[in-house]
Amino acid sequence: MKILQPKYLVVSIVLLFFACESKGQQALEACGEIKTLTIDTEYAQMAGLPEINFELEYPAEMELTPAVEGQKNYNYATFVSRDSLGNRKEMISIGYYTMEGTDEATMDALNEDLLSQFRQMYVANFELSNEFLGKKEFDGKEYPMFQTIGKIDRPEAEFVGSYHVQAMLIRPNPESKVGVVFIFQSNETSAITSFEDIGNKGCSSIIWNSLKFND
Repeated sequence: MKILQPKYLVVSIVLLFFACESKGQQALEACGEIKTLTIDTEYAQMAGLPEINFELEYPAEMELTPAVEGQKNYNYATFVSRDSLGNRKEMISIGYYTMEGTDEATMDALNEDLLSQFRQMYVANFELSNEFLGKKEFDGKEYPMFQTIGKIDRPEAEFVGSYHVQAMLIRPNPESKVGVVFIFQSNETSAITSFEDIGNKGCSSIIWNSLKFND
């Protein structure tokens, strides 16, 4: 058997509905101008990253850090907003992993191993609670993911507070050899106060809900 290795979402009721929708819309409008980022073959080659094609929208409230030509890159892009003290409030990073195979049991084991590596990164820097590692439904679809709430007090790194963390492995299709590692992080100063809020609230929801693979 070939051993596969990973490389690296009545009137009173109607009025209430529209009131909630209006507040949600106002919150997203506060995120600022919406811009578009396209990741294509040319971008991936420039960054020295595996080729993949996707596009997304992101708000001006979240500062984009793209991959840099001539440097070692681990992410296609990261997005960060900051609270009043300059600490990271909401953050999304979009990295990569490569994997071959479609056997479900083998893929599940490899995905769990890869997510465990991400968990160790958080163990080294955060005090963790409410951990989950495995497959879980998010935005109507099941993904391999790691979730936790991590406490940290490192102002020199712009990380202070209690952060909801969700790291997901996403393959554009079951045969894709390249997938993305999509990580949400948000502290208590953001609009995200539970895992259920991820992808639904906050400026980071704009990024998630506009993500589209072009493969």
